[in-house]
Amino acid sequence: MTAKGHLESAPLLQDRQGEAPVGAAESLTTATGSRQSRISSPVLSRRELAASGDNKDAALEAWKRRRRSYIIVYSAIFCVAYVTSLDANTGFLYLNFACSEFGALSSFSTIAIVQQLCFAIAKPPVAKVSDVFGRAEAYLVSLFVYVLGYIIISTAPSLSRLMFGIVLQATGNTGLQVLQSIIIADSTTAKWRGLIIGIVNLPYLVNFAVAGPLVELVMRTQGWRFGFGMWTVILPIAALPLLATLFVGQKRARRAGLLTTNPIRARSFGAAIIELARQIDAVGLALFSLGFCFILIPLSEAGHGAKAIASPAGLLGTGLAFLVLFMLWESRASAPILPYRFFTNTAVVCVCLVGVLDFCSFYISWTFLSAFIQILKGWDQTKTGYFASTQNVTSTLTGILVGWSMAATRKYKFLLVAGIIVRLLGVAMMVRYRSSGSPTFLLVLCQLLQGIGGGSAAITMQVAVQCVVRHSDVAIVTAIELLMTECGAAIGSAVAGMVFSQELPTALAIRLPDFSPEEIEVVFGSLSAALSYPLGSETRQAIIEAWVAVMHRLCIMASLILVPAVFLALAIPDGTLPDVHHHSAASHHHSGSSRRHNSSTIRRSRSATRPISGPPSNPYSGTSSNHRKAGGGTMPRGEHERQPRALTVHATEGRHVSSLFLVPPPSGDSSEGIRHVSDPIPSSRSESDRDIEDL
Repeated sequence: MTAKGHLESAPLLQDRQGEAPVGAAESLTTATGSRQSRISSPVLSRRELAASGDNKDAALEAWKRRRRSYIIVYSAIFCVAYVTSLDANTGFLYLNFACSEFGALSSFSTIAIVQQLCFAIAKPPVAKVSDVFGRAEAYLVSLFVYVLGYIIISTAPSLSRLMFGIVLQATGNTGLQVLQSIIIADSTTAKWRGLIIGIVNLPYLVNFAVAGPLVELVMRTQGWRFGFGMWTVILPIAALPLLATLFVGQKRARRAGLLTTNPIRARSFGAAIIELARQIDAVGLALFSLGFCFILIPLSEAGHGAKAIASPAGLLGTGLAFLVLFMLWESRASAPILPYRFFTNTAVVCVCLVGVLDFCSFYISWTFLSAFIQILKGWDQTKTGYFASTQNVTSTLTGILVGWSMAATRKYKFLLVAGIIVRLLGVAMMVRYRSSGSPTFLLVLCQLLQGIGGGSAAITMQVAVQCVVRHSDVAIVTAIELLMTECGAAIGSAVAGMVFSQELPTALAIRLPDFSPEEIEVVFGSLSAALSYPLGSETRQAIIEAWVAVMHRLCIMASLILVPAVFLALAIPDGTLPDVHHHSAASHHHSGSSRRHNSSTIRRSRSATRPISGPPSNPYSGTSSNHRKAGGGTMPRGEHERQPRALTVHATEGRHVSSLFLVPPPSGDSSEGIRHVSDPIPSSRSESDRDIEDL
């Protein structure tokens, strides 16, 4: 589940007969008086090569260059994904010892809350900043903050300094996470996106075997500070290829005239700050952050027995008031961080609620898992790392299989529902089998079931929200989905910390009557102190029984929270995954075009150059009985052929252009020898042949 985490690029690849390519640059519309001229990007699929006339060699070279661009960018993404996944698989193990060094093992949940708050709050601004300034610049800043955070963590002299470093590291990490998700969304179709997400998570398979021995080696020779500090060198080296790729792609887009200069850069400093604050919705972000923090503070402080908060209900009411103000502000903001239209989208709302409950359930049962298993079984760091990473590995494998299934069936709802049910089964089994007398096999089986269900749910949730919005909304809806899941994670961590801190000291005092309150506090606050008593001793057995009692309560809570998630998953509208993005701010249909369905044909015509008033039209709109409502629009159940459309590029929308995959046209008129994307391409091949070719 810890694996559950816009390049100015998207593929300009025409996958199906008569379809526009997957990228915002497929058909730029420029107004010239009363006429509009179309500038078609010189991109084509392999099927077009046979029909490209005299310039077949030039077209073939263009296709090869685009393919090389794909290889470069995804190799760079995979490199960063490997390093960040290894960091994720080792960081929580180091953190146990970092908290123990400061005598505050119970503060593990507080640190987890801080991390999840940063993960949640930083996601929408990162998406906004990437749209305003560019993917490359946003990625560079995120990387810098990530590294700075680890520098502070590795040199922290106190718990407060450690938590400050965690804030910076989590902020930078969430930036990398959001941008990676947006890069994948920009450069894949909805049909194949789940599979690509699963493949990018493959490093978790390798790091499953690497993380435990690495932590064991570092703790034996250097200590936890070195374990955190080494990423300040490794991560920048790993990210260098991707950064170079992003900046090169951005430069190509500017040279091709596909990126416009952001108006912020032409203003004075004061005006630029105001405009930037408007575009990132700074007021909305502040209201959301304050509301969320004030709601979680009573939970986290109560969890650590704090007496300073005289009125937790007052803080809760203040937090709710901030959230009400946030919703009122968002309804009137010119550039809302959470656009109101998403709150009326059934698919987006249901998926976000499922994500909140799923992650809340997970973090309730997982927050103290690694410490618990070491006390219960006496495992070293290698075995503990293997056990704690079981869900990551299973989720990764499941994600790949789920991606293939979505590509083959073009359906996602049944996979999401099945995933939540399987995860519920795995969590419920922990209520019975997470005890001192349980065999290791059953402990691992619970983790495997949760990994299978969690992997299926994580992949399908992200694809489900992305495929029901326009491409211009992919960045923000991705950030919203990730934000809501991190909100659930923070709530789960707070609940786990509250139960742990309130019940474990009492359970230890009951089972260790000869221990003084000071000795109880030492055992409660330090993992090393608890592990110092050998397995089989009366003291160690009493400590194990106390931990089992607390974990039993946490597992019951985690199971109950997942029950409503099943019904919410069932309420998500089902639909057919499209081969292409929802791109433009305005959609147009050519006269005489048709779409094929299983039992009916819908014909709709509209002038290609006539502007459409009102909200953007959905390219999948129609009234056939073979359609199903899917949140923001209607999707056909059967096969469809998307109509070519005109795209008006606005000042900030130019950053969605697929710059990295642009291939310069051959000498001469680009219209010669390279077919315009709006031209129909005759094909006699079957749909299954084209499906194989798409991959």
